[in-house]
Amino acid sequence: MKSLAIKLILLYLRVLARIQLKKIKPFVIGVGGASGKTSLSNFIHLILQKKYRVKQGKGKNSETGMPLDILGLHVKTNTVSDWLRLLILAPLHALFDFRKFDIYVAEMGIDSPFEPKNMSYLLRIIKPDIGVLTNISYEHSQQFDPLVEAKSESQREKDLLDLTTKQEGLLLTSLPVTGFAVLNLDDENIKNLQGEINAVRITVSANHRQAAFYIENIQNFVDKFLVVFIYKGKKYKIEIGNPLPKHFAYSFLLAIAAATTKGINVENAIDTLESDFSLPAGRMTVFKGIKDTVLIDSSYNNATLTPILDLLDFVFEIGKQRRRVGVIGDMRELGTMSKALHEEVAKRILKTLDLVILIGPLSQKYIEPILTKNKFENYSFLNFTQSKKMILEKIKPKDIVLIKGSQNTLFLERAVEMLLQDKKDSKKLCRRGEFWEKIRAKTL
Repeated sequence: MKSLAIKLILLYLRVLARIQLKKIKPFVIGVGGASGKTSLSNFIHLILQKKYRVKQGKGKNSETGMPLDILGLHVKTNTVSDWLRLLILAPLHALFDFRKFDIYVAEMGIDSPFEPKNMSYLLRIIKPDIGVLTNISYEHSQQFDPLVEAKSESQREKDLLDLTTKQEGLLLTSLPVTGFAVLNLDDENIKNLQGEINAVRITVSANHRQAAFYIENIQNFVDKFLVVFIYKGKKYKIEIGNPLPKHFAYSFLLAIAAATTKGINVENAIDTLESDFSLPAGRMTVFKGIKDTVLIDSSYNNATLTPILDLLDFVFEIGKQRRRVGVIGDMRELGTMSKALHEEVAKRILKTLDLVILIGPLSQKYIEPILTKNKFENYSFLNFTQSKKMILEKIKPKDIVLIKGSQNTLFLERAVEMLLQDKKDSKKLCRRGEFWEKIRAKTL
């Protein structure tokens, strides 16, 4: 009975969202990938809003979040009464809300190979004119595990990645001939989709000179991040006023590439990024911490391998004059890939940090043994509450501290809040408000 009710609610919201889109007729940009979707959609929105009326999904990337966002509705308390409010208002918005927007930038996140939590379901809600994928990696692999029959670890890895690629890739392979597919050629899984794409392809790469947007150089300095790229034979430069992990170079170029399809000139796009650059809460935000420390807050995202490795390399690069400390949490929902991927993180920690505090059962099980074997200073805890005293005790003056982990049950924004020099900065952290306070209160 409950399953039927959920299906009916999803159908109800999906139909009303499609009515709203049919009424407004916006140009739709779909943004997918294992990580970095919100940052990329934010950059696309920044650039396009100079010329168009743009609505941005802002993290509303699920089977309920997306249709509600299209209808201009938002969950407040996630209670039964709140959902009754939303279900009553939904048809009223579909019938009477005529607020226009020219472009809709939709984040499209998959949690499973099965509807309604996969890409095929999201494509039943919207039909993008442009598709952009940040990267394809192991994400929510636990949900894909039952579909893999292979016994050997290497074959399972391949099969899981193939299944993930198939779902993520639908964003690009389902685009019409008149659409545009913006491709990161340096992601092998995206590159291999090219033969299945009917849309016009716009390519970005640091390794393939034939790419439409060729990244010639990426450099970090103490006070800036520099990207040099070539487009149509002309050299361009993006200069952002603080250092960033290298994957931001791809995000900038993917955003510029998408914007050019709507007639935005490259110089204007660069000017906008340089003047208006900002990051969503919990995604690489830098704060002043207690004891004159520097805090790098990456506590929002569900942790996946590529961004964690990139962040560790970034901390190593910019923190050479300081002690480098990590507060690192589990990567969740990886299923049979958990062991191999956490071990990859352990190997990179050995090369990049001076001290790490691990939080979560997976980190304790798979990362701690490798660090201990290599006599690397580490402390391991099952949850944040157990780790608080050790974090405060081990942080020393001038440390650079990276906070990173999956959001589910860990909520490491609590570690950031605890370490802030100015407690007023807590309003800039992710997951603010009464709803999240209640969720965190139930979590150790």
